[in-house]
Amino acid sequence: MNENGDVMQKPTKKSHTILLGAIIILVIIFMSSGIGGKEKKEDDVQQYAELEQALMKIDGIGKVTLYFHYENEETANSLSNYFSTSSSSTKEKNPLRGLLVVAEGAGEYGVRSKLLKILSAVLQLPEHRIVIQEMEKRGNSNEDE
Repeated sequence: MNENGDVMQKPTKKSHTILLGAIIILVIIFMSSGIGGKEKKEDDVQQYAELEQALMKIDGIGKVTLYFHYENEETANSLSNYFSTSSSSTKEKNPLRGLLVVAEGAGEYGVRSKLLKILSAVLQLPEHRIVIQEMEKRGNSNEDE
């Protein structure tokens, strides 16, 4: 008996089984969400490498290096997003905030314009968030003489 005068019952085998099942389900959910995030990140890295290779094949463009700037995780889960009417699990946001492109041949206006339009369309990123700079020419400095 407890202090209220009620008879205390021992936990039954059924309640232990239910509790164990709930714990297993929670562990599976947490493990699967972590694995999916890593796979998505690896897919993104591979796709960006393929994008660099494709850009290098365009006429007038030499070697290309892309530098991505992503949205900070903390700002993505702000309080304003918590009170939004749509669920964040059904709405995918592009965490990509900006892009720096360093490319050979980007000093020419036509090449720069072409890169800007292509990257804006492919990455669904506004043109004002893409910065394109010409790659520094390395090698023999006596070529100009």
